[in-house]
Amino acid sequence: MNYLKFSLTTVVAMACMPVLSLGQFSHMDVEEVDNGGVVNGRTYRVYAVMQNEGDVIDAIFGEAGKPLLISSTSPFYQHPKGGGLAAEVQRFDIQNDAALMFDTWVTIGLEDNYMNSLTAFPPDTDFLGEFERGGELATDNGAWFVLPDKRQAFAPEDKRILIGQFTTRGKVSGLINIHGRTKAILGVDGTVQDGAQLIQAEGVTFTCGQ
Repeated sequence: MNYLKFSLTTVVAMACMPVLSLGQFSHMDVEEVDNGGVVNGRTYRVYAVMQNEGDVIDAIFGEAGKPLLISSTSPFYQHPKGGGLAAEVQRFDIQNDAALMFDTWVTIGLEDNYMNSLTAFPPDTDFLGEFERGGELATDNGAWFVLPDKRQAFAPEDKRILIGQFTTRGKVSGLINIHGRTKAILGVDGTVQDGAQLIQAEGVTFTCGQ
């Protein structure tokens, strides 16, 4: 677990010298997506809402004493061409199979593979395996993340950063931990130059459905 902590801290350090700040994460926001009955169940998108446009989430993680758990009272819908990460969902395939649009996955900011640098940690991790088979996503030693200078991690004007899509006939319960940083000054090349402070929100919960 020390390796995970070191890796996440190192990722942030590449962009800034952070000072701890716990006030920049606001709340979770859940919205239902009309899937038109193309798949069995209801589809929900979950957003982490930040306090400022430009605030960043670079990782959603679980570690010892701070578990991550996303589960449903009925199996998650998982399309054969989908994946546990949105980066595994090919935009071209969605255009040819409407059901893939409502696959279940986790992410930071983006909904398919296009320009999506999302990855999971540790490398060759298996905590997504059960999730990809329709079961829960659980870890106390893992994360999905992007490098902190990636634009997909920046909160847009509405301050909402997409972290997951879940299709199921049941009720979804989520427990996550968020790692990020406050709004920063960007250079002309799009990389962070100055002004970022660390954000870490632990034990954040959400529910989807009744």
